[in-house]
Amino acid sequence: MATFYPQKILTTDKTEVTFAYNNYSSMTFTNAHASSAVSIDLYVTSQIGTDITDTLSEANGAFAVGLTTAVAITNTGTAATSDMFLNEQVWKSDGNLFGTCTVFTDGNNITFGGGLIRAMADDDSLYTGTRYYLLNNIKIPNGASLKLTPDEFNFDTNSYNLYIDSDSSAGDIDIITRY
Repeated sequence: MATFYPQKILTTDKTEVTFAYNNYSSMTFTNAHASSAVSIDLYVTSQIGTDITDTLSEANGAFAVGLTTAVAITNTGTAATSDMFLNEQVWKSDGNLFGTCTVFTDGNNITFGGGLIRAMADDDSLYTGTRYYLLNNIKIPNGASLKLTPDEFNFDTNSYNLYIDSDSSAGDIDIITRY
């Protein structure tokens, strides 16, 4: 008997796609909107310090190990976003982990809810895991579905997390993973 795991996407912010990472037969994305197409991005993000990307943000001050309050950041390039930091592991340029950002505030502060596991020096560059897109800006027409088979989204679950971005916050994307 086939079983499935459903997930509804209720935000335009990135959402981790969750499913049992073994013995799946397909993943289907359905646009439940009555009249409009919905765009999605599907990507994996590295969770290892040897595959990281510069966020073009730096620590604005020195912060001690164990600190759980907001860490001020300075943007040296593109402005920092929630999508860039929220729920992401944040790394030093040498691949050493600072911690996981649990709160993002106004582009200038990130909070490590579990505390910093490594001290952060003033002007330390901040890195997050590199993203690899499986689907990029794919439009799913209203009432239509897109089905992926395992060879199209199989990845090392120890090294990567799977995320989706949608341009609809009305709960218009349903994900069904079949086993």
